[in-house]
Amino acid sequence: MTLTNRFAEALVYANELHREQVRKGSGEPYIAHLLGVTSLALEHGASEDEAYDRSARPHL
Repeated sequence: MTLTNRFAEALVYANELHREQVRKGSGEPYIAHLLGVTSLALEHGASEDEAYDRSARPHL
């Protein structure tokens, strides 16, 4: 799968939004969580839109 420039721009935007945030408990940068969820979604066959949507949507 080839990811588009739109996807790259979305990652840059997410980083700008979450730059100062950290995960509760671990202190890990929050963007690392978003990237991890996105990676897992792509590895399991999600489209780029689905992968971004999964990482951006609050977990219920």
